[in-house]
Amino acid sequence: MLPARLRVVGAALSLLLLAGCGAAVTDAPAGGAPAAGFPVVDDNCGVTTTYTAPPTRAVTLTSNATELLLELGVERSMVGTAYLKNRPIGERYAAAYATVPVLAPGQPSLEQLLAAEPDFVYSGYPDGFSESSGHTRARLAELGIDSHLNPESCREGRSGFEDLFGETTRIGAIFGVPERAERSVEGMRARLDAVAARLGTVEPVPVFVYNSGTDVPRTAGGRALLTDMIERAGGRNVFADLDQRWGEVSWEQVARRAPAVVLIYDYLDPSVESKIATLRATPALAGLPALAGPFPTVPLSEAQPGPRSVDAVERLARELHPDRFR
Repeated sequence: MLPARLRVVGAALSLLLLAGCGAAVTDAPAGGAPAAGFPVVDDNCGVTTTYTAPPTRAVTLTSNATELLLELGVERSMVGTAYLKNRPIGERYAAAYATVPVLAPGQPSLEQLLAAEPDFVYSGYPDGFSESSGHTRARLAELGIDSHLNPESCREGRSGFEDLFGETTRIGAIFGVPERAERSVEGMRARLDAVAARLGTVEPVPVFVYNSGTDVPRTAGGRALLTDMIERAGGRNVFADLDQRWGEVSWEQVARRAPAVVLIYDYLDPSVESKIATLRATPALAGLPALAGPFPTVPLSEAQPGPRSVDAVERLARELHPDRFR
């Protein structure tokens, strides 16, 4: 039999489908002493949640949130994922991912989400809790469902790997697997330290991140994790002074900053090939040596903060400084 809280959520779903509205439920835990290591208080992007036990019916709404839970080995506590949008799951997570239902290729509707009867919904990006989807954090709270947003989405200032390590530790505490989280963080730190040791004191390569756009390009600014990733790979984001995570610049600005490498942000559509064609067809970039290639890429699942972000640093370091990795 389902826990009482989830039976109420299921009833709320029925009301939504029949009457277009849902009833609020209480968020009180079942009676009894808190589980070992609990309570855990999560102050997250303006929402404070107290957990007295780990979630048992989690849903993730972005690929980096999905991969972090799989990294922590809590797939048995997951009842759904979404928003992979034809992107491949990380190879080391494929077997565990196959055991978790996919609720939708994009963002699920509120009805699809509630049908999974979640007690915890985790998004790595703000659009996971958008008004258009119907499942804002406030709406989920009304239904007695806890939620968590990767803090990169709401923090002021620059994001970096220290934030990823903190998020891994935080999610590990919420799910009652702090030791697993600690091992994960230690492993990521060791891999980044190994890259730094290989690179030594190399001269940073100026890099332009091309996200999208034809009339004006969209790029990563100084607040994005990508800036820290590029720096740890022996590069320098030429728009690190842009005080945003993502923003628009001009092609003339790109040309003046003379990047030696264009790093393409790959989220499948538009394709990498079409983005390269756009770059080469832009008059303002004519004669820019970086357009001769090669064009390293970073997929969305690595550029958003998650355990595979370290993979991107290792790969980019080899592409920017191949002589250090022979």
